[in-house]
Amino acid sequence: MQAFGGSHIGKVRSENQDHIYYETYPNGLLAIVCDGMGGMRDGLEASETAITVAFERFRKDYTASMPHAEVHELLRSAVADANHAVYWAAMQKGIPAKMGTTLVGVFARETHISLVNVGDSRCYRIGSEGPAEQLTTDHTVAQALYEQGVITAEMRATHARRNELTRAVGVCERLLVDMVDFDIQPNEQLLLCSDGLYGMVREDVLADVVRRTPPEQVPSRCITLANENGGNDNISVILLTQEKPPL
Repeated sequence: MQAFGGSHIGKVRSENQDHIYYETYPNGLLAIVCDGMGGMRDGLEASETAITVAFERFRKDYTASMPHAEVHELLRSAVADANHAVYWAAMQKGIPAKMGTTLVGVFARETHISLVNVGDSRCYRIGSEGPAEQLTTDHTVAQALYEQGVITAEMRATHARRNELTRAVGVCERLLVDMVDFDIQPNEQLLLCSDGLYGMVREDVLADVVRRTPPEQVPSRCITLANENGGNDNISVILLTQEKPPL
């Protein structure tokens, strides 16, 4: 797999509280997007700490010979370490439960994917045709209301509490994460992004950009579209695409 990414402050925020990073390993690639919670103090520090600590743990313990199940658990542990670091940073500052960040990450080994998610940053699977498939579930009040049957699926995107998180890295000492493993097909690509992208650009447009744009240009094109549509938040994106075999 190859990764291409970009992050931008947008047109409204005073600072970029998003952090992205991706790194290759023997027989694998790890990519993470973190979106610091702008409504809370020190969102920038929270996202930077989380992504730094998660990569430090993964880098320390990963080996190319690890079975998929062990990689899955290592990724879970890396996010747990990130949560612990952000939580205790807040405790030391005297602001418990007031630092937090979303986190969405993918470890790709050939066609096998391990996906982890906390918050409302997303991962989409995009094939050669059809709609973009959201692989993550948003941990928001609006999503919870939908699951309870209080609002419809269509109402989630405009609900007043659509940006209110029910889970985030660093807010509580213990963290519940969503994790899933799956295999991707040769024609499929993965798009990781913060809500500053999908909140400004429709999913069908994102899918079209991924299909029609050279992979290395996808992040900048997505960021441009989000800013053209208002740029109301920080914008971050990582595209994971499968390397084409040599001719």
